[in-house]
Amino acid sequence: MHPAEFKTLREALGLTISTLVKVIDVDERTIRKWESGKKKLPQGVIDSLNAIDGLLNATADKLFNFHEQDSQSGVVLYRFIEEEDLLNEYPEFEGLPMSTFGVVLFRIRQRFIDLNIPVSIEYK
Repeated sequence: MHPAEFKTLREALGLTISTLVKVIDVDERTIRKWESGKKKLPQGVIDSLNAIDGLLNATADKLFNFHEQDSQSGVVLYRFIEEEDLLNEYPEFEGLPMSTFGVVLFRIRQRFIDLNIPVSIEYK
């Protein structure tokens, strides 16, 4: 994976450098070196980001399919205010920042918009 692709994927997953530091337990300077190409990206880190992307896609697909059945009049998606509420509903998000669930919602939102179905996001 090219350093620019790594940075783009990190950002697309809703992960800042400081949150990625916590998720993969690595020094911030190391991440900056990976993103600038000064240090080679370990395959394990690439695999971790791809796994997070897979989780977000699977969650988005599941939620989209759930809402798609009754979507013609519009869809309301819910965002959690408290991390505890998110983890009660989606324990697989343990260790990830709440912003990653926002990425899921945005992906679903865009799919409904592409189908010309009204969609909104509210706090649960």
